[in-house]
Amino acid sequence: MWDKYVYGLIIFLLLCLLCGSIFITFIYTPYIFSHYSTKEAGEIVSKIFPLYFKSGWIIGIIIYTLVGVLSLREKEIIKKLKWFVIAAAVLILISMALDRAILPIAEGLKSQYYDLLNEGKQNEAKIIYNRFKTFHGISSVLNLINIVIEIFMLIYILKFLKNFRKSYSI
Repeated sequence: MWDKYVYGLIIFLLLCLLCGSIFITFIYTPYIFSHYSTKEAGEIVSKIFPLYFKSGWIIGIIIYTLVGVLSLREKEIIKKLKWFVIAAAVLILISMALDRAILPIAEGLKSQYYDLLNEGKQNEAKIIYNRFKTFHGISSVLNLINIVIEIFMLIYILKFLKNFRKSYSI
């Protein structure tokens, strides 16, 4: 009977994650960059993105754990939610990569870039900036993949619950 609360919590967490991802990616960040200089905007978003990327893998682990809790009662649930569980694992791994590897490297490159500019080393700064753009591009693609995964997970769990209800209401 408590299953419906666990499913409800999974849906709530997915909605929070998806809405947050969409807001930060498509509203917050473009707004900041359109109202501040590139350097100022970069400093502002560099405060939010570590929290944003952490939320992806932390919420992903919570969702993964909740599916494990569901499996205590119904052993076959993992088979029924196989693609959902795989998607959660991929979401966690990508979010961790963004948080623990790509973001720190990009932040380091950005810092190097501004240091070189301040020292008047334009050519070296340009090389570092190109590296930063590469990491930023990778980060952007992975972030969009995560958004697609979040949408997939939400649709998957909603369809699963719809079919689940139909099979038990007969």
